[in-house]
Amino acid sequence: MPGRQVRFSTENTFHSPLPQLSWSNSSATSSSGPPTPPTPPYADLPGPTPYAPRRSYTDSVVKKGHAHGLLAFSDSPLLIYDMSLHPSLISTHYLGVSSAGMLEPAVSPPQPSISISTPYLPWSIAVSASNGLYVTVSDVLTSLYRSLRINVTPAEFTALGTEKLMRRATASYTQRYTWLKGHCGYTEEQQQGVKRVDFLMGCTQFRGLSSTGSADVWQLYIS
Repeated sequence: MPGRQVRFSTENTFHSPLPQLSWSNSSATSSSGPPTPPTPPYADLPGPTPYAPRRSYTDSVVKKGHAHGLLAFSDSPLLIYDMSLHPSLISTHYLGVSSAGMLEPAVSPPQPSISISTPYLPWSIAVSASNGLYVTVSDVLTSLYRSLRINVTPAEFTALGTEKLMRRATASYTQRYTWLKGHCGYTEEQQQGVKRVDFLMGCTQFRGLSSTGSADVWQLYIS
C-alpha cells in the first residue's frame, strides 16, 4: 500500500513482548517456540473465598454441549482477556474464580482436541489436550494466544481483498508495537511484522465460546 511500510516475517515467535508477560518459573525462551510452563500461569487469579461470588459458575460440572463457565460466551465474561497479550495477564472481577478451574475440561463432553473458528479469521484454531486426556480451559486460552502470534504471509495479507481491510490490519499492527514504545521488545515486535492477531482489527477482547452443534468445533466471540 502506498505510504505505508508493512513488514512480514518468516519466523513465528511466541515470546512475550514485555518481561512481565513471560511464563512464571520457566526457562529462557527459545526461537523454536514458547517454553512449557511447569505450573499454570494463572496463579494471580483469586483463590477460594468464604464470600459468595458475584457471579457463579460450576467448576467441575459443565452442562453437556456447553463450554466451561470460564470460557462460555457472555456479554460480561468471567475472564478479562486481551488475546493480543500473554495469558499470564488474564484477570477477573468476580470473586470465587480460582486457578484450579484452568485445569478443568474446557467443554462438555470433554474432548481430546477441538477446533475454534470465527468469521473474523480465515483460519481455524486447533487446540489439543496438553494432559493427553481432554482439552482444558488453560489449553484453550494458551492456544488462542499462540495461534494469533503466527506471522502473516504476504499472500495472506493480500487475500484480505480490499485496501480498506489492509489499512485496518496495518493500523492494528502499528498500534500493537507502538504500545510498547519505551519498553523492552519494541524494536523486536516492530520487526516481526504483521501477525494473525492484527486481522482482528483491534477487536481482541475474548467474549467466549459457543457450541456449533459439533462437540469438537466451537465458535469464538470477540469485541
